[in-house]
Amino acid sequence: MSKFIKAFRELASYKELLRSQVEHVLIDQLMHFMNVDLQDAKESRRRFDKAISTYDQAREKFVSLKKNTPGDIVAELEEDLQNSKSSFERSRFNLVNALMNIEAKKKYEFLESISAIMDSHLKYFKLGFELLKQLEPFIHQAKELANAEQCSLEKRIQEFRTQAEIDIIKASSNIEPSTSSVGICVTGMNSDKNIEAIMQSSRNGEVQTIKQGYLLKRSSSLRGDWKRRFFVLDSQGTLYYYRNKGIKPTGFLHHYAGSAEYNGGVFARFRAKYRTSSCEDNLGCRTVDLCTSTIKMGAEDTDLRLCFRIISPLKTYTLQAENAGDRTDWVNKITAVITSLLSSHILQQHVENNDYARKASSNVMLRNNHHTSDDQIGNRAESVSAVLREIPGNDVCAECNAHEPDWASLNLGILLCIECSGVHRNLGVHISKVRSLTLDVKVWEPSIVELFRTLGNAYCNSIWEGSLLKNER
Repeated sequence: MSKFIKAFRELASYKELLRSQVEHVLIDQLMHFMNVDLQDAKESRRRFDKAISTYDQAREKFVSLKKNTPGDIVAELEEDLQNSKSSFERSRFNLVNALMNIEAKKKYEFLESISAIMDSHLKYFKLGFELLKQLEPFIHQAKELANAEQCSLEKRIQEFRTQAEIDIIKASSNIEPSTSSVGICVTGMNSDKNIEAIMQSSRNGEVQTIKQGYLLKRSSSLRGDWKRRFFVLDSQGTLYYYRNKGIKPTGFLHHYAGSAEYNGGVFARFRAKYRTSSCEDNLGCRTVDLCTSTIKMGAEDTDLRLCFRIISPLKTYTLQAENAGDRTDWVNKITAVITSLLSSHILQQHVENNDYARKASSNVMLRNNHHTSDDQIGNRAESVSAVLREIPGNDVCAECNAHEPDWASLNLGILLCIECSGVHRNLGVHISKVRSLTLDVKVWEPSIVELFRTLGNAYCNSIWEGSLLKNER
């Protein structure tokens, strides 16, 4: 596309050059011909008409003289006749000269200008031909890509139709997964492995759609009416639906995309980039937290056949599919995503706990290792303070440079002494949220400690006090 755009710009420059040549070579000359040469010819014709009228009048006066006319009158009229005849001859030759000039320009100068214009057109089309000749492989490549994309689309449509027929057959055969009081047992380990692989790829920045389509959602109001919503399950483990009736996901995501397997594309990248609260408000979508949810078949107070529930600590979502095969597919994939989310979170927590325990044990081995819970909490606090004071600038207070600060501002990322922490507390938590390194043990989670390790007093002061002079600091 960039090559085509560049080619169009070059063609536009060629066209602009051709236009300027036509304007200077032909149009300017035509304007001079109309405004100067033709006006000179018209003026010569006007003088010629005046001269011939004067000559005719002088001749009529002279030929109308009588025989007894005095000689001085005859001589005067004869002189007037000669003068008018001489003026007539001059104006006649001037008119002929102007007309010959116009004829010469029409035959030769205009022909030369038209030849120059034709030469400019020849260069214009020649440059355009050479430019497009270089783009010919890319033009054919674009056609081939379009044909390949069309064939791929037709193939996907055929696969979708085949899958839809299979789902209808399964639904007619009443194929459903086994259920229990705790949850459901997911069928098809191969599908679970595929979903696990897709979710692993999403951690590298590639977001794909595992499943999307329309489901009936029961309202949480007293009426409990059913509303049709468009649900999307992506490879980041996020299930969300569009709440407003007038808002559609995108132009190409329609009802028949509901059972498409693992669709990616522009819409998935859009969701991954702009999944914020403001975006959800603008698009009218709501997110279901699957990490703390479980899924069960059926509904609590209805005997509808195609219902299933997503139970979270905050809310229970009662949903209804359009057929049994679609419900089975939704349940299996949501359960597989929940399993993958839980396993990834457990693994991450395990790694973080091991890192934290390693730091704490290195400090504890330097002291007496007591096995009581109070001693473990104390050792953890000491390990946190030791880790944070190793950061550049954290050995002194960020405000007064007092040694071994025991307090911290969580939202500013700095360590403070006890006196300065009191001043920060008076500022209010909206400005500085003060916590102790040794007393508020539960605050210092691995993520908070890692954040402080990336900051430090020296770095934070270079920002918060960046506009101050050295003597003011």
